Amino acid sequence: MSQYLNNTELLEKHHQIFIEQTPTAIAMLDTNMVYLAASKQWVQDFKLEKETIIGRSHYDIFPEIGDDWKAKHQQCLQGAIDICDEAPFYRKDGSIQWIYWDVRPWYNTEGEIGGLLMHTGDITEQKEKELKEKKFNTILSDTSEIARIGTWEIDLIQEKVTWSSMVYEIHEVPLDYEPTIASGLDFFEDEESRNRVLESLKEAQEIGTPVNLNLNLKTAKGNNRWVKVIGKVELTNDIPVKILGITQDITSSMISEQKLTIAHAELEAIFNSDAIAVITTNADGVINRFNSGAEKLLGYTANEMIGLNKPEIYLVKEELEEFKRDIILLFRGDSFVADTQYNYRNENINDTRQWTFRRKDGSTFSTLTSITAINSCEGKNDGFISVVTDISKIKDVKNELKKKNDLLNFAERLSLIGHWQWNTVLDRVQWSENLYTIFELEESVTELKFDTYYSFVHPEDKDLVAEYFKKSANDRTFYNFTHKIITGNGVVKTIHLVGKVIANEQGEMIEMFGTCQDVTESKEEELKLIRAKEELEIVAQKLSYQNKQLADFTHITSHNLRAPVANLNSLMEIYKLSDDDEERLDIFSKFDTVIDRLTLTLNTLIEALKTKISDAKEELESVDLNDIFEDTTQILGGSILTSGAVIKGDFTELSTITYNRIYMDSIFLNLIGNAIKYRAKNRKPEIIVKSKIKNGRNIITFKDNGLGIDLERHGHKLFGLNKVFHRHPDAKGVGLFLTKTQVEAMGGTITATSEVNIGTTFTIIF
Repeated sequence: MSQYLNNTELLEKHHQIFIEQTPTAIAMLDTNMVYLAASKQWVQDFKLEKETIIGRSHYDIFPEIGDDWKAKHQQCLQGAIDICDEAPFYRKDGSIQWIYWDVRPWYNTEGEIGGLLMHTGDITEQKEKELKEKKFNTILSDTSEIARIGTWEIDLIQEKVTWSSMVYEIHEVPLDYEPTIASGLDFFEDEESRNRVLESLKEAQEIGTPVNLNLNLKTAKGNNRWVKVIGKVELTNDIPVKILGITQDITSSMISEQKLTIAHAELEAIFNSDAIAVITTNADGVINRFNSGAEKLLGYTANEMIGLNKPEIYLVKEELEEFKRDIILLFRGDSFVADTQYNYRNENINDTRQWTFRRKDGSTFSTLTSITAINSCEGKNDGFISVVTDISKIKDVKNELKKKNDLLNFAERLSLIGHWQWNTVLDRVQWSENLYTIFELEESVTELKFDTYYSFVHPEDKDLVAEYFKKSANDRTFYNFTHKIITGNGVVKTIHLVGKVIANEQGEMIEMFGTCQDVTESKEEELKLIRAKEELEIVAQKLSYQNKQLADFTHITSHNLRAPVANLNSLMEIYKLSDDDEERLDIFSKFDTVIDRLTLTLNTLIEALKTKISDAKEELESVDLNDIFEDTTQILGGSILTSGAVIKGDFTELSTITYNRIYMDSIFLNLIGNAIKYRAKNRKPEIIVKSKIKNGRNIITFKDNGLGIDLERHGHKLFGLNKVFHRHPDAKGVGLFLTKTQVEAMGGTITATSEVNIGTTFTIIF
């Protein structure tokens, strides 16, 4: 029996050696899809040179293999053979590898299936060439189809004519139609065209002149078409044997030329109209066209202007000089403004602006004038064309509107109100002038979107604002509400929004508009209570700092803050004096909830307040990162054992750092503890802590393979207090908030990158 097993093992070993040295890609696996052997070509084809594959599962090495392939493997393990000529293999790095395969079972000496033999071949290069050629042919075919170009051939020896399918289509004949030179002439009704074709073919055959004709033919279905025919003689031993050529349907371009002629005639009609003033000048600036509209507008006749006067006769000198300066600045810059040799008229000018024109009787009026340069083929100026519109009445209306708008802006400034408009379909927002003032923002910020406004919302009110707008959108009714903002200058203000929702005929929201009022002053009385609480906190902070009792800070703060909370319950009775019955009833209904939530919030703030209050920079010392890492893993030993976590620390590049040791302990404990707590269920947690120096800055990264965080959804509140992103029973939303507070207290920054179900990396720059 032992000898039999040895022989069996020896035989399998021989098989493995044979497979490993086979010049093709082949692999031998057992019934559990674990590699027993693989050829060098297999390793090379699948780029596994850096992998150890023997003894590993096929699916561990290729996690991208789908359930359909796995099912086929199971069928092969039952005795089936799977052969495929070509298929795409989508690799985990995003690339596509084209392969063929032959998968079949191998049998041991007892005739039982011992596993699978996989023989594959990488045909990616061949397949890519095939796809590229197919794409090229498709593009060529599409181009011919779009340009409506077909090929033809005349065999002069056999007197045979061959057309491509497009030539058949152009002539509108069926594909079984057999063309000849004689029958081809029948498509030209006039004798002149037929003679031109015969003469051109004769010259091509006798003296080699290329065929190049534009002809009008009538198709088999009676449609008129313009075609361009080009051909060239093919010689064999200096004897013409074939004429090869193309035929293009140019009907569309001929029609376009006709339309262009019509458009030119229409343009002439517009020029001669008296509804609009058109004035042109020559290269010397002298008026050479002055239409009836210009006569009507300015009071001069064409005979008085053409060839005799320049536009200066009706222009204001100061405006003309300003125009010249603007053009010079636009095309050449400041250095040419004083250059008397520079001729701005040679620039490709296309300018539209308001001008003041002076009529023959001396009266003036406002115009909107477009001036366009007329350039020669050499790029030299041949003059200008001016299209003039009288906007004096429009300007009067605009001036009146401006006055009313100024009054509105004045009223808004007095009442601290601004108005807004939001196109919800295109996400375009418009603000009034005073709304910019309320937000302390420059009006140069023209690209306004909803996120522009949302970015100024106070972090504490972002969820509230998002909920109100969501409810307004769903109910097609705007719900007025109040919230805080942080202005462009960093000032906290309270604003009140009133608005309306506009929907289309289908009931879909398309717009919101309304007003925004700065109610900061009216909220001052409500804020007195908050300020008193903050002052009390400052006193506690100073006492803590002066006494250096950091260890007892949590207990002291907890003791000192619960008293103000108790007082808050009685002080809140002030709200009973509110004149608004609905508001008073609403406050009563939520009173217990508000107080309980405040108590919870204050309790969780104790640790953060400890960090913000104390001057952590006075407690600096040389901190050994290896010691911190060791201490942290000791503290978390139970969690590490339970979770099976693998934690690695690499501090070779930066091993010590001058820092507050208590903070560093807390940072490591929070980030490593979170990585274990929010681990993925389907894999062991792997955590890598690494330090480095980049651009003179000390950096530590904490990388894990856990659940990950949807930063697009939660990124704005990642480090917020009481913000949690996973349904974990121990999640409190304090750890990241505290870590960020400690890092920033020492003048550093912390950022995160994350991908759901892949993992998270926190980067701290000290």
